[in-house]
Amino acid sequence: MSDHDVTRPKEIGRNIPPIAISETSTLVNPTGSWKYIMPRYEDRVAPCNAGCPVGIDIEGYMYLISQGRVKEAANLLVRENPMPAVTGRVCHHPCEHSCNRASLDEPVAIHSVERRLGDMILAAPPIPAPERTRRETVAVVGSGPAGLACAHFLARLGYGVTVFEAAPEAGGMLRLGIPEYRLPRAILDRQIERIAGAGIEIRTSTRIGVDIPWSDLDVFDAVFVAPGAHTGKDSRIAGAEGNEAVRPGLEFLKEVNAGARPDLGSRVIVVGGGNTAMDCARSALRLGADVTVLYRRTPREMPAIPLEVREARDEGVGFEFLAAPMAVVMEDGRFTGITCQRMELGEPDESGRRRPVPIEGDVFFAPADTVLTAIGEDCDLSFLPESVRTKWGLIEVDPVGESTSTPVFAGGDAVDMPRSVADALGAGKRAAIGIDHYLREKAGEAVGELPLGALRFGDGNVSAVRYLEDGDPIPREAPVNEVVTWDRMNPHHFHLAPRHEDHFHDATDLRAAFGETNFGLSEKEAIEEAERCLNCGVCNRCELCLIFCPDMAISRREDGGFEIDMRYCKGCGLCAAECPRGAVTMTREGI
Repeated sequence: MSDHDVTRPKEIGRNIPPIAISETSTLVNPTGSWKYIMPRYEDRVAPCNAGCPVGIDIEGYMYLISQGRVKEAANLLVRENPMPAVTGRVCHHPCEHSCNRASLDEPVAIHSVERRLGDMILAAPPIPAPERTRRETVAVVGSGPAGLACAHFLARLGYGVTVFEAAPEAGGMLRLGIPEYRLPRAILDRQIERIAGAGIEIRTSTRIGVDIPWSDLDVFDAVFVAPGAHTGKDSRIAGAEGNEAVRPGLEFLKEVNAGARPDLGSRVIVVGGGNTAMDCARSALRLGADVTVLYRRTPREMPAIPLEVREARDEGVGFEFLAAPMAVVMEDGRFTGITCQRMELGEPDESGRRRPVPIEGDVFFAPADTVLTAIGEDCDLSFLPESVRTKWGLIEVDPVGESTSTPVFAGGDAVDMPRSVADALGAGKRAAIGIDHYLREKAGEAVGELPLGALRFGDGNVSAVRYLEDGDPIPREAPVNEVVTWDRMNPHHFHLAPRHEDHFHDATDLRAAFGETNFGLSEKEAIEEAERCLNCGVCNRCELCLIFCPDMAISRREDGGFEIDMRYCKGCGLCAAECPRGAVTMTREGI
């Protein structure tokens, strides 16, 4: 046989191999009869949602913003958080520490977007008060973030709510403990007005156990207790008792926040490493003093919000670490400062932080005109009946805040939980759900067990939208209450984008300024920041599954979602492998 007798494929073009071409539609080639695994769309929980103590659908409102549905995003946010303009300013935003985008470049500036949406909500006309649908009434003791959140959600659930506040104005620690340069009073006032506008009665200058007895609350069907922590802990500084130069930091903040400008002298020492200490230091700086923070551990162990520490440094606050106050020093009857003990870190204590241990003989003198102590606060629970059990000065409660004496519920600083505005708001929401469940069960309704696990975002806080079945605006694909981690996602489809940082007042102009220092982001920047969200764990209709499917088994539904024709899917897993967000799972057929 000669070479001329060999049949060769006709060249289609330079270096292009032969290609098999079907003369009919792929519909004649069903492949689903022999596969044993199949893809399934499943929306998981974004880690920011699980990391939010309030229980906000962060990914949800970020998605709505990216779709140009900004008003719907604001509506979804406020349905989970009654005061976003406040949390956008003062929350320690653990959601950002959980953000998967940190593994790509930088976490999304969630607090900045929340603040912009919160301000937009305050600028809009208030929504009509919810209809009163329940005959029961609830008393709320304390108008801090926990009390206001509980009152807000109870009103949405149709209950009559009365809030009792010991101070002349509502707001609790939001008003008394947080300086105006962090939380302007106009913002707080408008936020409280909108909450009260839901038909909630707020009785100020009414201290339970002093102005009215606890027994007066018997007329209510349930009580939520959230009085806050207003009593400073003992400074343990020898000679401090009765010395006017050594003051509780919280009392100082209350005085300043009420408009006073006390004379602290030229040198101030602030003892402590938490947020109250930072607020004291920065407030004292604005009164003209040179300020040093004295902290017995290292910067790594400081419980204060890192941003607050950074701002304090930028403004000129000094820090002395691994040092603890010992005793007041008086010269000729005049306070001149305190002696301090040098420390070193030993083994971890019950908090998980390494315990500060004194270095024998290493003592130094710290000159000062005023010492502000900010080492923690206790709750005054003396007004409670004995039937409400306490432990270590805190009320014992179950996961929804129910105490040992039903119908008393509690939350915020009065229970064993992290002391932050966000955690207090989350406790108020959980308690409102717990109170509603308790009152419905008491009324004879068939409520069954409270599905707390199903209401949570992963292992985070509960969702009010889920509990109220409140018209979720987000399209869902077979929700699975499981947090999606970075290893479940495909980063190759994402591009790098720099994070937008908040705009701050020039720190050199702040020594006498109590105006707001953080101006946040512009509307355009906030939208661009929301568009950086990766929408972890959920299908956001990106079409990559449709594009990569080799069998064209995936098609778009009329509602914008996708469906898989199992007659043609051969279970290759390309859709799951290419899904950027981990929203497609491969599972055995029939499971």
